[in-house]
Amino acid sequence: MADSRGHDESIRESIRIAHLAMLQGVITRMGANSFTLKALVAAFGSAAVAVMAAVEKPSPYYALAAILPMIILWLMDARYLRLERAYRRLYDHVRKGEGVEAYSLDATPFMKDTAPVLRLAVSWSVGWFYIPILLTLGTVASLVFFGI
Repeated sequence: MADSRGHDESIRESIRIAHLAMLQGVITRMGANSFTLKALVAAFGSAAVAVMAAVEKPSPYYALAAILPMIILWLMDARYLRLERAYRRLYDHVRKGEGVEAYSLDATPFMKDTAPVLRLAVSWSVGWFYIPILLTLGTVASLVFFGI
């Protein structure tokens, strides 16, 4: 009888460890996606500045063409941060053994405890990257268009 309980506990622990590894993989992908979005925004900003500096008659539409996708990527980054935080809460519940179905990747119950996307967009971990890039692009665009 003791062997049976020990064996069952060992199986449960193996399942929990595998579940944690799966969740860690999801969390890692969220971080990688966030990094990729930041790299894209930096590229958009640099390209917009380069185009405005290189063309003979710059148009304000060049800046707008860069700003729109940058804002969309900014919101996507905030969304990834929101999802990552929910998955971290799910991970913590699995780690503690708190009633999560084995191998579940459903973080929906933990979304209600996570800040909304717009609040995360202006948080230090997201906003402090995007705001300076947009301000810099706006400043360069102003200098180019108004000849300041």
